[in-house]
Amino acid sequence: MSNFKICLLFMALAVTSTQIRGTDKPDEVPFKLVQGFGIVVHGQIGAMHDMNFLLDTGAVPSVLGQRAASQIGIWGAKGSLTVLNKDSQAEYVTVDEVELSWIRADHLPMVVVDLAHLEQRLGMRIDAIIGLDMFVGQDITIDYKHRKITRGLSGLARHWVAAETFSAAGAPYWVIPISLGGQAFRVLLDTGANDLGLFALRATTSFKPVKSETIAHGSATGEQRATTLPPMTLVLNDGKFKDQAAIVAGEAPRALREIDGFLGPRALGITRIELDWERKCLRWDTQ
Repeated sequence: MSNFKICLLFMALAVTSTQIRGTDKPDEVPFKLVQGFGIVVHGQIGAMHDMNFLLDTGAVPSVLGQRAASQIGIWGAKGSLTVLNKDSQAEYVTVDEVELSWIRADHLPMVVVDLAHLEQRLGMRIDAIIGLDMFVGQDITIDYKHRKITRGLSGLARHWVAAETFSAAGAPYWVIPISLGGQAFRVLLDTGANDLGLFALRATTSFKPVKSETIAHGSATGEQRATTLPPMTLVLNDGKFKDQAAIVAGEAPRALREIDGFLGPRALGITRIELDWERKCLRWDTQ
C-alpha cells in the first residue's frame, strides 16, 4: 500500500535507482521508477534542458514548479485550485514549449505550484508534473519492467479494457470500469498513484464497515488520513485480482464528482500499460 499519491488531487513519491538519461532510440524515453510506481523523465521547457518531469495521467492540468517558473521568468493570472478538497489560489500560466523526446506541446496551460513538499519526500529536484494534456491522441506504451515509454502500441499486452475519455477544465481524463467486491465502479487511470482508492461517499455507501486502520495519503501541499477497506476481489474486464487492497481517499474533487475513485496500475502489479486513443482502449499486462 502506498504512502503517497502524485497529482494535483493526490500526489507523492520516493526515490529508487535507475538512469533516466538519453537513449539512442528516438521512439523511446527511459525513465526512473520511483518507489515502484512513479515515473520520472528528463524533459525540456523552452531553452531549459535536463529538467525532471513526473508523468502523472491523473494530473489536471500539468504542473510547473514555482522555482522553475521563476527561472523561466513566466507569470500568469491567479485562479482557484482544489487540492485534497481544499480551495486555494494558484497562478495559471501558458508555457510556450514543453518537450519530452518526441512528445512536444506548444502553448501548454500549466498551474504553478510549490513542489518543495514533494521534493523533500523525494530527495530530488522536480521541475514539473506532466499530465495527459501532453499526450492527447498519441498512442504510448509505458513499460514498467524495462522502464521506458515508447511511441505507439507494443502489441505485447495480453489484456485490455474499454476506457472512457472525457475532458474537465480543458484537460483529458481516462476512466476505467472495474468491479470490486461484486460492485461496479468507474475509476480514474492514475499513473501517479500506487493505490486503488475510492472517494469517501461512494466507498461508505458501498462497503460497511470500513476498517479503522489509517494511513498517510499525501499531496504536493500536505497530507490527509485515508482509511483502508478489507481486501476484496477486483475484476478488470478479463483480469481478476483476489484480495485486492483499497483505500478510502476523502471526498471527490469537484471536477471528478461523477467518478468513484482512482486506480494506480502498479497497485495491481501491472507491468505494462498502453493507451490506445483511437479505440479508447487501455491495454495492460502483468508479466
